[in-house]
Amino acid sequence: MSRYTYWLLTTVVLCLAAPAWCATLLPVQDNLPGSLLVFPIFDIIGGNQTKIRITNNGVTATHVRVTYICQPLGTSNTSAFCPSFDESLPLTPHQTIVLDVATALFGACPTGQGYIVAFAEARCLDDAGCPSANGGTVPSGATQPISHNQLFGSYHLYYNGFANAPTVICSGVPCSPPPVGIVPDVEAADAITIQSLHPVFTFLGTDTGGALSLTFGTAPTADYVALPKVVETDFAVPGADLIAGPVSFGPSSGMELQTNVILLNMNYTQFAPITSATMSGNAWNWFEVGFSSTHRFLCWERIPINLIDIRLTATGPFGSPYGNFQFTPSPLAGPTSPQLLGAIEEVSTLGRTIRNMTHSATALSPAIFTTDIE
Repeated sequence: MSRYTYWLLTTVVLCLAAPAWCATLLPVQDNLPGSLLVFPIFDIIGGNQTKIRITNNGVTATHVRVTYICQPLGTSNTSAFCPSFDESLPLTPHQTIVLDVATALFGACPTGQGYIVAFAEARCLDDAGCPSANGGTVPSGATQPISHNQLFGSYHLYYNGFANAPTVICSGVPCSPPPVGIVPDVEAADAITIQSLHPVFTFLGTDTGGALSLTFGTAPTADYVALPKVVETDFAVPGADLIAGPVSFGPSSGMELQTNVILLNMNYTQFAPITSATMSGNAWNWFEVGFSSTHRFLCWERIPINLIDIRLTATGPFGSPYGNFQFTPSPLAGPTSPQLLGAIEEVSTLGRTIRNMTHSATALSPAIFTTDIE
């Protein structure tokens, strides 16, 4: 038996015995199937393309509802509506579907950017209604999310040299980084997977009168496991030579042209303005020197790291070509606390890469994602 198989079997046993422990241990994953997937970015600006893949790893068919959340335009960084659009698609056992985001949205997102949430769902076929994880009843004929820890996916960005003009403003800053790097190019990463601890096919979510509320937390009635509150990543500094270090300085592999932070807030509703997600930022260079800043955004953003802190460049006081960055929401808990997820995009003279940030379980608190219901 491999170490991974042993770990997985042990985790399953412990999760069955102590669900709260499991919720703390496995807040989000890139390498295990889940009931809900988060794709941290899509980019369909101009000729740029994004395709997402969703796989049903189970032996039973299901449906998946895909919700596209758009970056809001505007100079305000305090509140804004963040438009969203959704569709429901069937998934047969072991089927993989590939969605072209530009085709799905057909120009609906004003900045051509945002993030995607997808979750398994089913229709209640019982004339008396179907029991829900929250203790309520799903009406006969209604469609709601289900526990179905068999979904995984990935996102693929095909860069063709397009970006929003610098004059197109979101939350007081340019909506997208300026175009740099090799054209054309491609980058990809796994979707962030989030599990439900309820028995398979259990109905999830709450219909609040045309709005579907999905909860993340450690309470027994929470639909999905708790999400972490802190996101962190290593990064290369814009303008830096890509070398080894800090002790052994080998030959340069290239130069970092742009480092883009991608952040999203899972505390979301499409029915009211979203207040800004405020956070503290702490960066450390490879000599363990710290740099602090504050930052805020609305719903979703993709921003050069040196716009968050102007010191984080090769010619600035950061003083090393690499470092790490941690974002901590403010406040850390409570109904107004942001629920951060994110990715990091690095553009060098050799190409573009993208990967999900590390999501730390330093603190866990409830999150609510609200979308429409059919």
